[in-house]
Amino acid sequence: MEGKQLKRHNLPPIQGKRFDVETLQYNVVGLMKQADKGPTFLRHSGRITHVVMTEELFDTLWPDPRRACCIHEMPLRMERLLFAALDKSLSENKEDNS
Repeated sequence: MEGKQLKRHNLPPIQGKRFDVETLQYNVVGLMKQADKGPTFLRHSGRITHVVMTEELFDTLWPDPRRACCIHEMPLRMERLLFAALDKSLSENKEDNS
């Protein structure tokens, strides 16, 4: 979906249940499941402090081809994509040389 931004009416709705930082260790699985469906509020001391969403949803909502990560802070999913692309490129080069 590179270069394709969602229109305002196509944005996923904010999910209903709010999670609290203070009890997150008990609710982390529920937060992950809900964040997969759409943006989710995370509260600290009763006030909304963060909006949580999956990487895939974030990339859809805010595509930015200039975004870059160094290897040490690269999300695991992006690291896997990078290595898969490198492996594919190396295997294509080996086939071309044969």
